[in-house]
Amino acid sequence: MHGLTSPIKYVRLLRRELNGKLRWYAQLTNEGLPYQKENNYLSDGLIGLDLNISNIAFVGCKKAGLLPFAEKVPTYEKEITALQRKMQRSHRAINPDNYEPDFEVKKGHRTVKKKGKIKKGKHQWNSSSNYRKAVQKKQELQRKKAAYAKTKNREIVNEILRNGKDIKTENVSVKAWQKRYGKAISAKSPGFVQSELVRKAEKAGGSVHKFSTQKTALSQSHLDGSRSKKTLSERVHHDATGIIMQRDLFTAYLSRFVNQNDRLSLLNAASQYSGSESILLDAWQEFLNRKQVSSSESGLIAPELLSDKQRNDDQIADCLQFGQKVIANSLPESTHL
Repeated sequence: MHGLTSPIKYVRLLRRELNGKLRWYAQLTNEGLPYQKENNYLSDGLIGLDLNISNIAFVGCKKAGLLPFAEKVPTYEKEITALQRKMQRSHRAINPDNYEPDFEVKKGHRTVKKKGKIKKGKHQWNSSSNYRKAVQKKQELQRKKAAYAKTKNREIVNEILRNGKDIKTENVSVKAWQKRYGKAISAKSPGFVQSELVRKAEKAGGSVHKFSTQKTALSQSHLDGSRSKKTLSERVHHDATGIIMQRDLFTAYLSRFVNQNDRLSLLNAASQYSGSESILLDAWQEFLNRKQVSSSESGLIAPELLSDKQRNDDQIADCLQFGQKVIANSLPESTHL
């Protein structure tokens, strides 16, 4: 009812296709500000972010988190794959002249029959009613998947902005990731989260500072000023000072101490780590618990996963016991890397 109490500026007609049927909607555009739920408030504060393909890490003044994108969103992979095969069979049956003849290939002692490829050049394609129905079902599944993912990712954006609206993050290109991780990008939509964070933060009077990954190299940096490269499979950061922390969370923490000149202040990062260590460990433990719960719900708990969790729990305990002592004895002499 909030929108109906505001003066109407104009109305536009929208066409949407749901379950293969065209539906028309009247969208009202009103004056004023949109309604804001009580839980979706924005706070003043500095947030360090680390955006990845499947999750995002954030570190604020009082809270940190490692949140997966599109969590528990149905992918409909089996249904979509079955529909694609059905569509391909239908096209081959109705348009046999557009395909090369089938052929046989020997694999060892077996003879395997292969389907012919599409002939080169332009062709006239005919579609049956069953083919069109399969296309509509596939489009509906893809629409549902995108809608569910967008809803979940909006919850992540609101969770981050509840802890601060001044954001510091690496200047990464999601489009560049699509060339290598296209399927994961389509399922998780990290680009949507990135754009929503910028839009909502700036609209609320916050700021977004994107710094160069080449100058800072946060995933390689240690609190003593040294650097060491890691493979993508290494998700735990073993700092030269003795600190053990989840890689994405540690990178998000360091993002808070990058200045406007894209320089990392190591002295401030090292001196303030003891105060942020507890929220980082809580976020790491929460991420491990969420990972275990999601695996148990899908019936995919493996001995390797449980042993990895136990090992990570031991690392967290070691960090709690010895982390602050190591920090106190290993502050860097210079303030900048």
